[in-house]
Formats: sequence, structure tokens, C-alpha cells
Amino acid sequence: STTWHPPPEVTRIMVNHRVEKAKRECVVWAIALLSSGTVVSADSFGRVQFWDWQQGTLAESHTVSSSAALSLAVSEKEDSIVVGTSTGATYQLQLLPVKLGGLEKRWVRTKPFQYHSHDVRAVAHSPSALISGGTTLVIRPLMEKVQKKGYDAVLRKFTFPHRRLVSCARKARLLLFQFSQHLELWRLGSTEETGKDGEVLPLCRMPEHLVQLKSKGPEHIYCSCVSPCGTWLGYSTASRFHLYRVRCDGDGVSLRKVPKVPKLLPPAYQLQFSADSDSLFVASARGSVHVLQLLEPGGCKLLHIACGCSEAVYLLAPSADGHWLAAVSGDWAIHVYNLKCFKHHCVVPTYNCAVSALAIHPSTNNLVIAYSDQQLVEFSIPEKQYTGWSRALQSRGLHRAWLERDSPITHITFNPKNPAHILLHDTYLLCVLDKSLPLPDDSTLLMNQSTLKQLPETARKRQLHAFKICKKFQPLLFMDLLDENCLVVVERPIMDFKTQLPMPVQQKKFGT
Repeated sequence: STTWHPPPEVTRIMVNHRVEKAKRECVVWAIALLSSGTVVSADSFGRVQFWDWQQGTLAESHTVSSSAALSLAVSEKEDSIVVGTSTGATYQLQLLPVKLGGLEKRWVRTKPFQYHSHDVRAVAHSPSALISGGTTLVIRPLMEKVQKKGYDAVLRKFTFPHRRLVSCARKARLLLFQFSQHLELWRLGSTEETGKDGEVLPLCRMPEHLVQLKSKGPEHIYCSCVSPCGTWLGYSTASRFHLYRVRCDGDGVSLRKVPKVPKLLPPAYQLQFSADSDSLFVASARGSVHVLQLLEPGGCKLLHIACGCSEAVYLLAPSADGHWLAAVSGDWAIHVYNLKCFKHHCVVPTYNCAVSALAIHPSTNNLVIAYSDQQLVEFSIPEKQYTGWSRALQSRGLHRAWLERDSPITHITFNPKNPAHILLHDTYLLCVLDKSLPLPDDSTLLMNQSTLKQLPETARKRQLHAFKICKKFQPLLFMDLLDENCLVVVERPIMDFKTQLPMPVQQKKFGT
């Protein structure tokens, strides 16, 4: 692990020097440098040590765990440190006065937390919470820093990343799955049977694994996408962008790499094909969007570079008619571009939370936006203002149960049979938002679908509201409409990948 300090000085610190009868080499997994010149190290012996920068001597040592200390982070005021270990435990060290009201201070291990089953390889320290990452992401609020009890004071766990790892070729009925260093292309199964609500229908054609595409080198795949027609496939790593032509010959599939792809400034944070599969939009880490024209039989050229974003672009939403493109940058600004004349159209009024998902309605060109605090808005792109429905929603407010959800909306789409229907999903629910129905208030049950089924028709109509929620599929990775009558859903049961993990570090329990 490395860290930087402005003065051009080099000091060698022998971390392993004080380990008596060490049978294994000491590995320093993480270091931090304090403004006082103190170097903090976390090592494989489970120690957090404080070193004098100039002398290279040990000032303090704290053994926080019997196993390796893998990660550490320092608070902005440098009075608190969080440490992650290989047992799944995280520890907090605080700089406290030796005597009450005294000036002399020392580092003291104060709080242990056990929220992980495996290695905690990344930690962060915010002003009001400790954040740790392993097989799950945990946000543990510091209660003494929280002003009032509420949502910010609740422990939160996240198992899946808040970005799409699955893309769909609607017309070809293909799904592209993104893994860390390879992609898998699957053809969906099909059935000719019909049945009642909740029935599982037999398949006349089983799902088929068509091809696996491995990324060259050690770099992880940042993003990927397959075109709606299923004939183009692209992905990006930290250093390169790759584009492939997909050809289906009977039951076989072949991939041909597109030569002479325009040189883009990597990495790309998102790829998005247009609805007609004639264009590819590449969201750049430099704050621009590259528009590529896809050519037959298998080529591409750079049409335009849309600029205007001050930070990296991480979300894209093209309109179905090919007229508009919405791009979200790291400063939470949403820029809308006119693709017919390649000009910047407008900026959506900035909100004080990150955008988690957005999509453009195919018939109205209204931009529907979901924020990380669960707020929803609808913005008219042609009129450059919020819609009447959106203003009514903001004045009335969303249901409390909706706002208190942990998982943000990760995808938005629309029902072509009913323009009033907006389909949204997060990790734990699928929601159909019906704009033609009244919004529920806090006294109303938000998830009332099972209750409505038991009521007579007249009573049911009186209790209908805009939110229709389904929690049957969990954890929910992906959802999209294939056509007017078919919805594809991808769920990833947690035990499917937990059984593939190595055994956690075993700790001997007292009395066993």
C-alpha cells in the first residue's frame, strides 16, 4: 500500500522489526499519512501502528485483531480511524484525552463491529458514519454525530452494486450478463402455454448460453451493453473500449471484433445503444458523451462529442425517436442534448441528491428521474420544465414507506400499452406507477395488492392508488419489457454466490 507526502523525503520503516519469533512475513496492507507527519499502518498481524515520519520509529501499536488488518481510513478531523479485518470485523480507534479536560491525547480502540462474514477490503470514514465494504456494503452511523433520530441513524446494508450488470436485446430476446472479467450472452427461453396469475408455465424452448467473451488482461470490465437488435455488443475496461459484431447463424453465434474503433479517452462509465441500433453513446470519465454511428457490415465512426458536463458522466438515457439524449454527471447535473442538430438543449434543475436512474418516455419525451433519496420527478424536455403531475407529486409528497426504503431505483421503463404506466425497480421490489390514479398518503397502506384482491369491486376502486408493488423476485438485478405482453426479470439469490465463497476465517470460541 502507498500514500504520498509533499516533501521529497524517503524514510525506510522496518515494520517487521518488532515482531518476536515471527514465523511468517509481515505484510502491510494499508497505510495513511496524518497532517502531523505520523504514518499509520495496518498489517497482516492485525496491528494498527503509528510511526514517526522523520525518525522512522514506532510511536504506538494497537493489536485490533488476531487476523490480518486489511484496510483503514481516517476521518477528516484525523481524530478517528476505522479498520477492516479478514474476520469480517471492523474496529474504530479514536484520539481521546488521557485525562478529562487534559491536552495530552492517545489513540484508543473504542468500538468493534461485526457486520461481515468475510474480508473487509475497503473502508471509508464520513463525518457521521463508518462505511465498510466486503461481500456487502455496510453504512454504520455514528450515533454521537447524528443530529436526530431518523433515516440517517439507521444501519444500512447493500449486497448488490447500484448499477446495471444486465442489458437486454428486446427484438432478439437476448440478455447480456456482465461479470468482472467476462461477458455472457444468453437467449431467453419461450413458452406457447397460457395460464393464470402466479402459475409457472412449461417451456417449449429452454434458455440457451450462446457465447462467453473474456476480457484480455487483468483489468475489470467497467460497463457493457448489447444493442436492441442483438447484432452489436460493446464493453469498456479502464484502458480500452471494445466493440463487436454479433452474428447468429442458425443455432450458432459468432463474434467479430470491429476494427479501427475511434480512439476514445477511457474509461467509459456507461454504454447505451439507440432504440434503432444505429448509434452507440459512450459516457466518458472526462465529462463528455461520444456519439458513434454503427455501419454495415461491421464498422463505426465518430459522429459527435457532446460536452458540457464538468465531471464524469455515469448515466445515459436516449429517447426512442432518436431526438434527445439525457446525461448525468458526477456533480448530479442532468444535461439534455438535441441529437438532430448536436446541440446542448437544457439542464434539469439541480437537486441535492445523486441520480440513481432515469428514462425518457417514448411518446411524450418526458424525462422521469429517480434520486438516491427515493424522490421521483418528471421533466418535460420539449418545454424545459417540470410537468404538472410532477409538481403535484412534490407538493403532496411521496408515501413515508416509499421514502424509507434503503435500496435506490436502478432502472425505469414504460408500458407501451398504457402511457400512464411507469415501471421501476430496485433490488427488492418491482413497481408499476400509474399516473392516472391518486397518490397514497401516509395513512394508506402502500403495499395493498393482496388486500385489494379480497375486496369487492366497488370497495377495491375506492382504495386504488398509483403504486402497485411486487416483492416476489428478490434480489432483483434487472427488469425490462420485451414487448407489450412480456416482461423479463432477472433475480440473483444471495445463496447462489455465497456458497461459492471460500470459508471465512475461523475463530475459536471460548469453551469449545
